Amino acid sequence: MTELNHAQAEELLDMFADGKLIESVNTSLALHLAEIAKEMGRDALVTRLLDHAGKVAASPEDQGWCQFELMKHKGADKDQLIGLAVASEKEGLHGLAAGIFHHISLLTIGSDEAVLFANRSMRLREEANDLEGMIYGHALIAHIAKLDGDFEKSQLHLQKRLDIIPEKEKFERMEAMADLAHSHSSLGELEQAQSLLIESLKIATELNELSGILVARWGLADLAEISNQPEEAMVQLSDVMTVFMEAGAVVPEPVRERISKLTSQQ
Repeated sequence: MTELNHAQAEELLDMFADGKLIESVNTSLALHLAEIAKEMGRDALVTRLLDHAGKVAASPEDQGWCQFELMKHKGADKDQLIGLAVASEKEGLHGLAAGIFHHISLLTIGSDEAVLFANRSMRLREEANDLEGMIYGHALIAHIAKLDGDFEKSQLHLQKRLDIIPEKEKFERMEAMADLAHSHSSLGELEQAQSLLIESLKIATELNELSGILVARWGLADLAEISNQPEEAMVQLSDVMTVFMEAGAVVPEPVRERISKLTSQQ
């Protein structure tokens, strides 16, 4: 909750608590207020706001998204969500149906059903040429494949994900490269992993993204140790420490511990 402090949020929500003012807000504002109410633990108000958002929605798809959010808030079971997804697909609301099937896949991860729902979501997104949705879809299918021990399939979808992320989306490409690098490393493809991590590091450095720098240099340190180059691993981890200290950020404890361990082995 970045825009409001706790007291301001409570005061804002109290204005809508009796239900009178709710009737005057549009779908977008009602959904925003519902998010604030959810963060504040005002469950009854969340329900009223989501219900109102659906009633005043300008399109069937917006109405469907509101219904989906309300069902999630009320703890709808898998079969109820599947029913909404199937109905949405039949009505031609493919974006909505894809989003619901994606959510159901997340709910069923660990079972054989997860990949079925993920694939159905992806098919709808491909038919709609929903680029952002396909990016999320490839990441989900790759994650499920990895859990199933199918690392080649996981890598295939991580590569497809990277291939469709626009060049201008630098942060997303940075993350996708690091994920794909880890996949290559898991399969023993160290040169490909190193190349991707170096590219990810370049973007992270350009964006001054500390988390990205940490992930890339940690991965490069892993590759160095695998290749029996502890000095190079030390260089990578020391650079992480330097960047964090220069930024005035706390150096992650695992980095300190790993440097200490490498030092003791020299």
